[in-house]
Amino acid sequence: MAQNINNPFLFRSKFAIKIKLKHMNTSQKATRLNAISTLASGLGILGFHNYLATIFELENGTPFLVVGGVITFFALTMFVELKKQRALALLWIVIQDLLFFLASIYVIIMRPFEISNTGYLLMGLFLIPIVFFIIYQSIGLFRMDFIQGTKVKMMSFKRIVKANKTEVWKIISDVGNYHKVAPNIDGSKIISGEKQGLVRSCSHGKDSWTETCSLWEDEKQYAFIVNTKAPDYPYPLKTLNGNWSVNEISSHSTEIIMTFKFEYKKPIQNMLIHPIMKHQFTKVCKELMDNWQKMIE
Repeated sequence: MAQNINNPFLFRSKFAIKIKLKHMNTSQKATRLNAISTLASGLGILGFHNYLATIFELENGTPFLVVGGVITFFALTMFVELKKQRALALLWIVIQDLLFFLASIYVIIMRPFEISNTGYLLMGLFLIPIVFFIIYQSIGLFRMDFIQGTKVKMMSFKRIVKANKTEVWKIISDVGNYHKVAPNIDGSKIISGEKQGLVRSCSHGKDSWTETCSLWEDEKQYAFIVNTKAPDYPYPLKTLNGNWSVNEISSHSTEIIMTFKFEYKKPIQNMLIHPIMKHQFTKVCKELMDNWQKMIE
């Protein structure tokens, strides 16, 4: 317990997770309100389909049964995503809401259906909360994983393995062979130096970049800064640095912690690109941890 308290990097990692959850909750709260409102709307349309048909001056309520069923199903999928908390799925919900909003605006303006003016008015009123949800959820997606008070995002990954810290450090500090465990890197090669100041090149397919070791503490942690300012740097990141550390749990148990801090080149990428990158990078880091665990245990 004392080691956990005295480990500043571990403290920062836990703090970052709290910040990440806070911003994730912004989008989660919006999605929860959206799901409740949408479910109520869907059930309401199903329950009062005949009455709505009268208001809209339609011959029967069948169209409202279809619309109500689709809306109810969409609401149930949102409740599922509230449990899974997948950023990519939340982005897809926002996109669907936006498409529904645009399609509804088109219908209200062009009036392609023979329904009453009251019906078109009700359609317009129905869009008001949807606009709120689109904005609220978009803000949550934009802020997701931000370190409070900065424009820097942070993602952390942890894994406890059954081995002592010395053995674990020997495996994870083999930075020249990082490509053997990282599925998103085809090759890594040390260009110059060792420990702090070491420079290595990494590649993935036709893309390549260089990284410089900015911190090295034996059997504790090391860090790399990626040269994102290189003219041929292939990814939409303004800055990127990673920290790898080991934390002793017991004489036969060690925690591996990977933390990445980064900024996107354009603000809009925080909302549109980050959920996709988060989804892909989480899979990559899980596989990387799996590979390390197999080597260690």
